[in-house]
Amino acid sequence: MYKIEWDKETGGVILNTRVTNETLGITPRPVFYEELDLLGLNKLGWTYPHTDAPLMWAVNKQYYYRGQRIFETKGANIYSKPTLEFCKDVAPMDLQPVDLESMLAKTSDLMFVLENEAIEFIRDTFTAYSRVNRTFDRADSNQLDFEALAAKAEKKQKQKMAVVKQDCDSFDIMPLETAKSEGKRVLLSTKIDRFIASFSGGKDSQVVLDLCTRAIPPTDFEVIYSDTGYELPPSLELYDEVKRYYKKRFPSLKFHIARNHESVLNYWDKIGTPSDTHRWCCSIMKTAPLYRMLKVEGNKQARVLTFDGVRAEESTRRSGYNRIGKGVKHSTVINASPILFWNSVEIFLYLFRYDLPINLAYRQGMTRVGCLICPFSSEWNDMISSVKYTNKLQPFLYRIESIVRKSGVSDIKEYIEAGNWKRRAGGREIKSDTALVIRSTKPHLVVGVKKNKKNILTWIPAIGKVVGDASRGELFYKGKTYSYSINSESEGGEITFYNTDSEPLLQGLIKRALYKATFCINCEACEVECPTGALKIIPEAIIDRNKCIHCHRCLNFHELGCIVAHSLKITEQNPSKMKLIGYNNFGLNESWLDFFFKNSDTYFSNTDHGLNVKEQLPAFVKWMVHAEILTDTKSKKLSKLGELLKQIYEDNPRLVWEVIWINLAYNSPIVQWYTSSMSFNTDFTESEVRELVKNDFPEASATTVKNVVYALFRTLKESPIGDELKQLEAVEKLSFKREPYEELSREAIAYSVYKYADIKGIKNLRVQDLYGQTSTDGIVSQFGLPKDLFLKALRSLSSDNNRVLVAELNMGLDHITLRDDLTCEKALTILSI
Repeated sequence: MYKIEWDKETGGVILNTRVTNETLGITPRPVFYEELDLLGLNKLGWTYPHTDAPLMWAVNKQYYYRGQRIFETKGANIYSKPTLEFCKDVAPMDLQPVDLESMLAKTSDLMFVLENEAIEFIRDTFTAYSRVNRTFDRADSNQLDFEALAAKAEKKQKQKMAVVKQDCDSFDIMPLETAKSEGKRVLLSTKIDRFIASFSGGKDSQVVLDLCTRAIPPTDFEVIYSDTGYELPPSLELYDEVKRYYKKRFPSLKFHIARNHESVLNYWDKIGTPSDTHRWCCSIMKTAPLYRMLKVEGNKQARVLTFDGVRAEESTRRSGYNRIGKGVKHSTVINASPILFWNSVEIFLYLFRYDLPINLAYRQGMTRVGCLICPFSSEWNDMISSVKYTNKLQPFLYRIESIVRKSGVSDIKEYIEAGNWKRRAGGREIKSDTALVIRSTKPHLVVGVKKNKKNILTWIPAIGKVVGDASRGELFYKGKTYSYSINSESEGGEITFYNTDSEPLLQGLIKRALYKATFCINCEACEVECPTGALKIIPEAIIDRNKCIHCHRCLNFHELGCIVAHSLKITEQNPSKMKLIGYNNFGLNESWLDFFFKNSDTYFSNTDHGLNVKEQLPAFVKWMVHAEILTDTKSKKLSKLGELLKQIYEDNPRLVWEVIWINLAYNSPIVQWYTSSMSFNTDFTESEVRELVKNDFPEASATTVKNVVYALFRTLKESPIGDELKQLEAVEKLSFKREPYEELSREAIAYSVYKYADIKGIKNLRVQDLYGQTSTDGIVSQFGLPKDLFLKALRSLSSDNNRVLVAELNMGLDHITLRDDLTCEKALTILSI
């Protein structure tokens, strides 16, 4: 919030409201004697008191004393302490602690403003939503689901809608902009069951808790601490200390600890180590137990307002958060962040100012207090865990070493030191006899399972109404009936859902339900997604069919529908042999191509194109390389074809787009998939396309699929390919179809035939090669050109004086002979220049 400068007089820092020449670019953290002891400074001739006050400050790995840089640390990891590199002319000295009293006096005025604004924010937020509760209870009409009504209105009116409270003690729905202009208070919920302060043992949540006690009556909120099972020992000790401290001041303030029913080490053995891809520990050990604890009558999820310690300074992602947001991590939770714009210095100043206990882990040098070991922790924090909490860390480190050893890594220590264990993507190294195989998706969905953990039908009722028994039955979905049969075997079996290929979203839901039944270990994560209390996981997974509203949240909350299945999944071979390539969520935009052709000589030497050079420009270049207009992404040189298309573009831009689509169909994995997989004159939605892509690219993550399909749709919508070339014709608001493109130019037809032949390495082909049932590439998959129009174009091309091909189409013949001296590019040159 404020700017920070060194204060050599106190050895601390001062705050400023504006940037000066002394402003620090990075927020420092206080350094205490415990950290200096760990670094061994006391063994190098340095002396300092063991005091509560900080002795130095650290900016990243550089350590400062009264504004002077003293040393830098290098090389810390889970097995090794860092080395210290002292600055030139720095000799051992007697360090004096920061004069806390003077530093706090100098910063008191600005901190007063900061903390009082936070208190007002908490009080105002609490007051607004506690009044909402009273309004909600006052009249039956208020108990309508205004949030659902607002969501429906948004879809219908295509604008953001808001729920507001009227003066007459009722709620209303109006456009968000109207609500803002009229000064209405926008509400994210019309009912809050519980107000909580989420305590993690970290400094940020500690400050928020203290602010809440100064803003809200202690009887109106509660404190919840999630014990993940590998909390740092000082975090557990701090929780007990904090609880004693506030219970003495506010006896009515309630404290709770949320824990999963099973130990975290057991989950490590069953699911595998967490990683930057598989962040299962947060969901299973933290979020799920917390929200299971908060359930209200009828096993329903409580509507909760949480005051949290999120700060924008902590990450780029968090810097984009709103101060009040709904569904940030859970659909029924509103997160309010009183200290969103505070920096870490202000946090520590608050703790010093009110003499609040500081987690020992910070004093030992940890930059962020979380779990004992984490795939997102720094090597520095790993080192401190290893040095200070060796015995607690050992069971986890032993499992990591064991898994790495089984994977065949030669230097286990070096592998772990580099943090490579944190990048586990699949379950290949994890022993599991359970398996699920998708055997077919057309026309029937056929799935084989082995040693499934639950009854194979356990989660099918979450999709829709089910009637049947253990061997056959019917599933009702969107007004249609789909039959299924089960062939049971001693260690699993096979289940078939008939004629479901026309409903890719249904197939996706079924697969998720089957993944859950196959891999479920009662981890609790999906239970807290159920809004009605229909789903119970403990002691056994059961769906109450009378309560289930088929919202599909328990199936769609995670990739594959199950955290365990995703963690244990072994990457399958991609049947298309091409891996999906991303385009940063950007399509090939017509205006971008137009500007490029007009300014190709200087396009990459300046920024006149107006594209974001980190996101948009690389995506544009990738599309252009796949269109064969540029040679490669590094040199970005215009290809010979690019030079030709630049000439053609001035008079015949549609031909250029026809050629671009042909080339993308061969070079862009997502376009190749689209042209070979999406039938003509068949309605589909973007979400259905995503589901179909997942089927054919099983190794791609859900995020990758979503982003790549989105980029494809942007290309189709933002260029003539979609509308003029009929590759994406709107049917309804969210529904589209491909239509045969009957106006395809003879130049593009010749180019497509030559391109097909070039790829196949042939000069002679038959019409049947392009129009046969087994053909998956070429002019039919690209444009759906009717055969009679294709034959007409061939006859026309064959009758040219300088003909590029010979077509023999009489007397039952369908032969096409191409010239040996021509390529697709040369043929296009003859026909268009």
